[in-house]
Order: sequence, then C-alpha cells, then structure tokens
Amino acid sequence: MAISEQWLSSQVALRSISIVKFAEMLWLLDARGVAYLPALDWLVVSDLHLEKGSYLRSYGNPLPSVDSVATLKRLQHIISDYNPARVISLGDSFHDKHSMSRMTAEDRNLLCDIINNVPHWDWVEGNHDPDLPEGIPGNPCHEIARNEVVFRHEPEIHDPEPREPESSGTEPHEREPSIKDGVQAKPQAKLQAKSQVIGHYHPKIRKTISRRRFSGKCFVVTEDLFIMPAFGQFTGGLDVDEEVMLSLASKKSRACYMLYDGTIFKA
Repeated sequence: MAISEQWLSSQVALRSISIVKFAEMLWLLDARGVAYLPALDWLVVSDLHLEKGSYLRSYGNPLPSVDSVATLKRLQHIISDYNPARVISLGDSFHDKHSMSRMTAEDRNLLCDIINNVPHWDWVEGNHDPDLPEGIPGNPCHEIARNEVVFRHEPEIHDPEPREPESSGTEPHEREPSIKDGVQAKPQAKLQAKSQVIGHYHPKIRKTISRRRFSGKCFVVTEDLFIMPAFGQFTGGLDVDEEVMLSLASKKSRACYMLYDGTIFKA
C-alpha cells in the first residue's frame, strides 16, 4: 500500500476519489475507473478488452493501434499510485482468444512488466477470455471469494423463492458450497455469496446539471451488487436505465458514481 491519509484527503477534495461502504468494507472508487480496498490492499479493475482495436480493424474499421498501450499505461500509472498487494482483473481482460497474436512485442512486454511488479495478480475469466493466453503471468481463475463477497465477471442471479433441491445422492454441503476465502479455478459449483463484485455490463449514465448534459462510465452499487465500469480504451457502455441494468439494479436500490473528466461524483 502506497497511499497516505494526506494523499487520500487531497484526492477526495479534488473529487478524484469517492469512498463508499459495500459488504462491510470501505472502498475507494477512483475516477480513473478502478476500485481499491484499503483493508485488503487489493486493486480491482474490469474489462480491459486488450486488442479490441486490432480486432475491429481486422473487420475494416479504421482504428489506430493505440488502445492496448493506452489502457496499459493508464493501469500502470494507477498501480504505481496504490502499490497494491493484489490486483484482480475482473474478466474480459483480452478481447478475444487471438488478442496476444495481434499484440505488439512492446505492448506484450509492458503487460508482463506490469503484472510482474505486483505481488499477486488474478485473471478472472470472462465471456471474451475464458482461457488465459499462453505466456502471460498471473493466476487464472473463475471467481475469487473473500468472506461474504465473491468477485466474478457475471452475476449469479439468486432465485427469490428457492426450491428444495432434488435428491442426487450427495450431501447438501457438496451441492451448495459455503463462501470462504479462496480462489475457484473452474466453475464446478457456484459459491453462495451475500455480495458480488462484477464487471461485464460496462455501465454508463447520463445526467443533466444546470441545463448541461453529461455522459460517462460509472460504478453501480446496491446492497449486494457492485458493478465495475469498463476500463479499456475502446469499451462502450450500457446505460443504467436500460432494462437489463434495471433488472440488476433498480433506480430505488442503486447508487451510481459517474466518471467524468477526471472526477467522480454521485449521480
């Protein structure tokens, strides 16, 4: 951990950081699109989508080859500010299975240097990158559990009226594993958690202030769900008022923290 109380106070005053409580822990929401947990010294980032630009360019989109290096340099600068003990990349870190074959040697070396300078790096699998590319350091996993929180790419939707499971010849504790500290390498059985930290949806929000309209990525926080913004350079977004987002976080249950021009504020 590299941050000090003085640094944190200055960043809050500049509206570069908002402090929220989720799952009985304090979280620092950084206007650059990451979340930091001081109690654990963990930094969480989601949806890097490395090499999305080269993927789109292969289909005729005239995009420059700058998205990966821009994303990595932003992340490198943030990591140098926090110096965390652990980084969790919360899925869709690579845009597709051929991303590394298109990445330049310079960008690949930069990526490896960033990872190797962190004591522990976890790659949570996403729908775009179910398998970690060969030769990339770090720990691939399906999800990560900490106390009553699970970090995963997509949410597990709980049945509001759970039914009694049918007998399968196995003990109940084998069917429904309890939450505990640790990493689950493969999705053999979903961990039952009170709270989830996810990515995947790339939330964004629009806000009108003094007759001016603003739009930006955002964090979405409910009592038991924490949705990260997408970090990648060429990542779009899904409006928080779209039906799929409202099904996860209704207007009454959610708090949205909008990222705009280097600042973060509750919208």
